[in-house]
Amino acid sequence: MRRRGEVITFKTVAEQAGVSRQYLYTHFKDTIEQLRTDGQHQAVVVEGETVPARSAGRAATIELALRNKISRLEQELTELRKEKTALERRYEKALGEAEEWRSRHQAAVTELLETRSRSKA
Repeated sequence: MRRRGEVITFKTVAEQAGVSRQYLYTHFKDTIEQLRTDGQHQAVVVEGETVPARSAGRAATIELALRNKISRLEQELTELRKEKTALERRYEKALGEAEEWRSRHQAAVTELLETRSRSKA
C-alpha cells in the first residue's frame, strides 16, 4: 500500500488484509501508526503547491491546488490581455505619429526641391 501511494489507516489495512480492525489494533497498532505518521510527512509538489503524498484527501487537495493554479492563470491572462490592448493603442498612436512625420518630411523635401529649382532659374 505504501509503495502504491495508498492511504494507510486501520480501516484500509483491515480491508486489504481481510481482517478486523480490532485484530490490527491488538497485533499491529504501533506498526500501522508508524506507517501513518511516515506517510503524513511525505509530500509532492503539484503546480507549485506542496501536497501531502498520502493523505485521505489527496485527490481533493490536488484538485484544489490545480483549481487555484487555474484561477491564478486566468487572472494573469486577464492582466496580459489588458496590457496587450494598451500596447496596441500605443502602437497605433506611434504609427499615426510616424505617418505624420513622414508626411511633413515629404512636404519639406518637396519644398526644398522647388526652392532649389527656383533659385537656379
